[in-house]
Amino acid sequence: MPTQTLSSVASNVVGQYSQVGKLIVGTYRAGAQRFVSGANTRYAEFLNSRSLPLMNEAVKASLIDVQQQIAGLVEGGITSGSDRAEQVIDFVAGGVSGGIQRIAATAERVETAFDTSAITTVGSLTMPAAQVSLEIANRAVEGTKRLSDRVIGAEPEVTVTAKRAVKKAVRRTRARG
Repeated sequence: MPTQTLSSVASNVVGQYSQVGKLIVGTYRAGAQRFVSGANTRYAEFLNSRSLPLMNEAVKASLIDVQQQIAGLVEGGITSGSDRAEQVIDFVAGGVSGGIQRIAATAERVETAFDTSAITTVGSLTMPAAQVSLEIANRAVEGTKRLSDRVIGAEPEVTVTAKRAVKKAVRRTRARG
């Protein structure tokens, strides 16, 4: 396993939270589209199951068509808005990751210029806390995936490895502290 640096762990944390954001947006999109589709179906069933005054089959079909057009517009807005939200997530995550890499490069240049390893030493001392943050981010992704699967209606995956990893990281941090 390659040696992890504080900047690589920080970039991984940003990536994990970016994934959480995208999962939330995807869940919103799927849930909202499911809601609109269900409302559309219930409306059509309502109209077709009742004998309403002044409504023949042509009027009912016209009303159902209008409802489907409105539902299509709503779904288009949901898709467009969620696509933009994902673009914003990518933009912010890319900017933060780029900032982390620039700071790491600057720290490396400073250490080289002054022939010191103080910044690297501080970074290695903070690695246990960074690892715990990464494990928390991993757990957030797993929890969000489970929630998303539940909202979407997919079968959830069962994982136990993240719990063990977090407990192990917490034990290491406590032992060093």
